[in-house]
Amino acid sequence: MQNLKELIHTRTNSRVSGTYRRKTEAEIMNELEGNLTGYDCRECRNKGVIYSETESGETVFNRCKCWEKRKSLSRIHTSGLKDLLDRYTFDKFECSEFFQLKVKEKALNFVKDENKRGFFIGGQVGCGKSHICTAIVREFLVEQGKETLYMQWKGDSARLKGIANTESYSCEVEKYKTVPVLYIDDLFKTETGKTPTAADINLAFEIINHRYIGSDLITIISTEKLPGELIDIDEAVASRIIEMCRGYVLPVEYQKGRNYRLKSTAYI
Repeated sequence: MQNLKELIHTRTNSRVSGTYRRKTEAEIMNELEGNLTGYDCRECRNKGVIYSETESGETVFNRCKCWEKRKSLSRIHTSGLKDLLDRYTFDKFECSEFFQLKVKEKALNFVKDENKRGFFIGGQVGCGKSHICTAIVREFLVEQGKETLYMQWKGDSARLKGIANTESYSCEVEKYKTVPVLYIDDLFKTETGKTPTAADINLAFEIINHRYIGSDLITIISTEKLPGELIDIDEAVASRIIEMCRGYVLPVEYQKGRNYRLKSTAYI
């Protein structure tokens, strides 16, 4: 900053009018390069602000229009979905079967619904559940600028259960309970053959019950469980999910040929 001060001092002590001196100070500030990263803005030169002169002659600054873009990029990074958002869009969701058309139609209606609270899709492995949920998240995060958090159930639930008896637990779980938009991917996903534990159910209830009560929170859930299977695991959790996602509960029955991850498999 020392060089900047010297430059402004030199300019503002030249034999020109006071108005010019103040304007020159704003121009000098605007010409400086900033240190913000993630998005290259030539208007503010990555400072995030643009300097100008008020009618009273004071040099002030205002946020550059790139600020919202930077916030959006930050939200994407924080959400945990950075690598998926470009790949999993509504446009790229394939609809080769009737059930996929219905899933996409419901998802598009959901993002436009002013009274939306939850979206649930469960059942068939490899049918595009994560894809359609990520496309919904992208709409909220990128297009509507809502703060969003991605919860990969198997990994994040294990981490939270591991700190359950520590001081940091409340702070960590609070993020999932209160974030404006939460996407829980693969709810109750466990190792093959194992059923969710009491600790899994308690964690799910703590998060979902809070969001069920909070009418201004949006929750998106994908799982390999059908609604009936969720009821068998825990009726209290399942009933809250079903009511919260009323109108947007999409069970995809297991059928041979619906696992689209296997479509490109070459058999020998």
